[in-house]
Amino acid sequence: MKEAFIGRQAILDQQKQVYAYEILFRSGLQNAFDPTLDGNVATQSVMVGAMLEFGLKKLVSDKKAFINFTEQNLLNRAPKLLPPENVVVEILENVHPTPEILEAVQELKEAGYKIALDDFVLMPGYEKLIDMADIIKVDFRITADPKERKKMRDVLPKHIHLLAEKIETEEEFQQAVEFGYVLYQGYFFCKPVILHQKKLTSNTLSKMRLLKEINRQNVDFSSITGVISSDTNLVHKLLTYINSAGMGLTNHVSNLKQATVLLGVSGVRRWVTLVSLQTFSEDKPPEIFTLSLLRAKFCELIASELKRPDVTPDTGFLIGMFSLLDVLLSLPMEEVLKEVALASDLNDALLGKDNDLRRILDLVVAYEQGDWDKVLVCCEREQYPIEQLKPNYDAVLEWYNLLQSVN
Repeated sequence: MKEAFIGRQAILDQQKQVYAYEILFRSGLQNAFDPTLDGNVATQSVMVGAMLEFGLKKLVSDKKAFINFTEQNLLNRAPKLLPPENVVVEILENVHPTPEILEAVQELKEAGYKIALDDFVLMPGYEKLIDMADIIKVDFRITADPKERKKMRDVLPKHIHLLAEKIETEEEFQQAVEFGYVLYQGYFFCKPVILHQKKLTSNTLSKMRLLKEINRQNVDFSSITGVISSDTNLVHKLLTYINSAGMGLTNHVSNLKQATVLLGVSGVRRWVTLVSLQTFSEDKPPEIFTLSLLRAKFCELIASELKRPDVTPDTGFLIGMFSLLDVLLSLPMEEVLKEVALASDLNDALLGKDNDLRRILDLVVAYEQGDWDKVLVCCEREQYPIEQLKPNYDAVLEWYNLLQSVN
């Protein structure tokens, strides 16, 4: 398979804000790095992809990019092809601290690059490289013993920031915080922490009611516009949205009636969903809302290309947007869906039942998590062309960055 795939994974700080993204290269659709591929070629492909095909700013916006570099890359000073203010040089675990490597790393530090050591395990002979590191990544799947995880902070120099990698649960996140880790990578933040006794705020409840109204089978459009018009903040957000560059209108829209007519039921439904989830995510890590948006657009693009009779681009967008509702509200999905009357196919898909929408969501989540084996299985099952994934993900990131610029 000739296609190269670039993915990204968020790295969060103690406040669960995005500190950086790790940029991952994959040679075709494989779940692990291809051992037959020269690692130097792989890193070179990441850099070319980041700068030329995707654009580094599109991939990480104003955040830093963690990129893996091999021994040969370092000796060739390859990181200097990328700007030091945007890049963290991640040195792979199989790079030995030879005098030549230490000299190369010292040059990079003097040029302003931050240095990270990947999949770190305590070994003799690495002291000089450790002293030059700014960040050390500890894989919580490899370092599974809590005593060993805690020991890292005790034995490593105090100037080093510890990054806990492959964090899968909120409990592991809390443990990492307690042990002195300050950066965290993994999908723990998009798993629901269920609070059965949680009381929803009045603002959340009003948005839930609005979602319920807009998703009724027979939408009363006048009542929807009535609800929007009673909230000046909502009116302002709607006018800002419809006049944004992404909508492509040539004339400025200045009143609510004109805006809702131009959007139609489908457009207003999408906008209400967007605003509601933004409200729900106010006390959550921003990356959850970001993932919801990226999933929504990715599902929409795939749905439009599959051309299934029971799936529209609009329902594709909604399945992506709603896929993290349980996380945003800290409630079981079953309880959330009792409050929001969705169409039966959307409802079933969100509850994990197999249908066309669920299969699209499964493909998108697999891509998001870099589960390339599952991506391949999903593409074959749906008879979806693999070569469309890369340009679609590029379009998703471009759409998201444009959306951010008008909010």
